[in-house]
Amino acid sequence: MVLMATACSNMQSDSKPPADRDDKRKLGFGSIGGEDFLTFGGPKKNTNSGPTLSANKYLWKASLQSLEFMPLISVDAIGGVIITDWYSTPSAPNEKFKVSVYIHGSVLRADALKVVVHKQVRAANGNWVQSDTSMQVATDLENIILSKARQLKNLSS
Repeated sequence: MVLMATACSNMQSDSKPPADRDDKRKLGFGSIGGEDFLTFGGPKKNTNSGPTLSANKYLWKASLQSLEFMPLISVDAIGGVIITDWYSTPSAPNEKFKVSVYIHGSVLRADALKVVVHKQVRAANGNWVQSDTSMQVATDLENIILSKARQLKNLSS
């Protein structure tokens, strides 16, 4: 039953089932129980355009610009996720940071952006251990990204 509901949900209200079997195949219609029993589907969507960016393009670009000094290990424009590798500054070689940016939705809004900052410090034995980082660090980075995103939007208008 779920299959039929899902298949029918893509039908346009003004679409009509094709007249014959060849027309059905050309237009992407399917059937259950034979060619003339139950027809579902509709014209196939154009899939040649490729994946589209679901994250706000200004937040996305501003995030990449804000993190360009850090090595990236994962970038997913469709899912709106950017994950950096660990990064240490020359002035503080015994601590390193990793940043994850999550962009939810295509609207330029503060609540569409989430930044998580992880910190590790080198212990006396030389191993890296997880350390608490101030929530303010993530908030400051979010504010930098939001400010850049607004600038990018204003430049494009």
